[in-house]
Amino acid sequence: MRWIVVSSLVLFLFLGLTASNAFAGRVYGDIKLDGKPVPANLPVKISLAPPDSGAADEVTPAPAVIDSTVTDKFGSYKLAVKPTGKCILSLLYEKQTLALEVFSYKEPARYDLILEKKDGKLSLRRK
Repeated sequence: MRWIVVSSLVLFLFLGLTASNAFAGRVYGDIKLDGKPVPANLPVKISLAPPDSGAADEVTPAPAVIDSTVTDKFGSYKLAVKPTGKCILSLLYEKQTLALEVFSYKEPARYDLILEKKDGKLSLRRK
């Protein structure tokens, strides 16, 4: 009996320590350009959206990055986000940083994105 209790405690402790992102929501998806996946190793990061302040002259600090990753050969990305709410997803492509407002939840949220070039300008939008 004692062996079962001890082994159960060890198992739960091991699972708790190895699953640090177990309670984090995920933001994931694919990024496409001209109907094809974007190149591998494009930096993608997510940060909390700055709080709305009523004063226009008030300077808000840059939000801290929550998680960052790079795209794989299929243009896919996966980010772990512990806080829920409004976030900013940023992508670096051809020396331009493109940003999109997204929301994180306790459950995984899929954001398939389209990278577009219009009149020489890049834009990022949800599919």
